[in-house]
Amino acid sequence: MRTKTLICAAALLAAGVATSMAQSNVYSLNVVGYVNVPTVGGGSFNMIANPLNNANNSISNLFSTAQDGDQVYRWDPVAQNLSGTVYTYSAFSHTWDGNFTLNAGEGVFYLNAGGNATNTFVGDVIQGSYTNHIVGGGSFNSIGSSVPLGGSFTNSIGGLVPSDGDQVYTWDVVAQNLSGTVATYSGFSGTWDNTAIIVNAGAGFFYLGAGANQTWVRNFTVQ
Repeated sequence: MRTKTLICAAALLAAGVATSMAQSNVYSLNVVGYVNVPTVGGGSFNMIANPLNNANNSISNLFSTAQDGDQVYRWDPVAQNLSGTVYTYSAFSHTWDGNFTLNAGEGVFYLNAGGNATNTFVGDVIQGSYTNHIVGGGSFNSIGSSVPLGGSFTNSIGGLVPSDGDQVYTWDVVAQNLSGTVATYSGFSGTWDNTAIIVNAGAGFFYLGAGANQTWVRNFTVQ
């Protein structure tokens, strides 16, 4: 049985609702809730991800309690570098100087310019089939779980088919660098050499795709 730590710092509420459709045995169940994701301040980079699907996944909505000078940096998997576009929050105008949609499954760097803080993501748990893309050829991808699961990173990458030599790197917010602990996949044994790396709900991490580009399709159902 798959190990699931459903929502470390989160509470999920069944939305109301199992709605039966007329003259059928089909039911619709939405599961909504929130995930609290802490960020370290003092100008520290934090690697985070959106673990839920909000009706509005723009950063201006997801990070509505940002502090003055906070910034968001996206990762460019083609350039293998941070994107040249940086999004900065102004407490004076109460606005971000730009906007983009942060979909579930994308990891970003969040620079917290103020004190330690907690961002609360609110939305639906994505159920059924959900697709992201992994760039291969030895490229780093900044990703996160598209559902609010914590525990071993293997929970976060459910549905992703690893290739020989794929690796997982997490971010050390204290050292402000990649962690020295890396997990590597062996195509010969069909196993990861380290499954003890923990990724909390709402955390981002780097996935190095050693094989070809692939479409990552996750099928998830709240049980």
